[in-house]
Amino acid sequence: HVAQLAAQGLTNREIGERLYVSPRTVSTHLQRMFPKLGVTSRGELAAVLGGATTYPEGAAS
Repeated sequence: HVAQLAAQGLTNREIGERLYVSPRTVSTHLQRMFPKLGVTSRGELAAVLGGATTYPEGAAS
């Protein structure tokens, strides 16, 4: 879920609020995902995920 929300352009704080985790936890997850997915930015992440699945407001948890 973190990757999908980041690909949609949400900030770490916004992702954390939706998933009930700290922004630092979001950052850690993204730092671990980027090398595995072969990306270096959120823009590349969106391209790899194919635009990402969108969720209705509040349904991401």
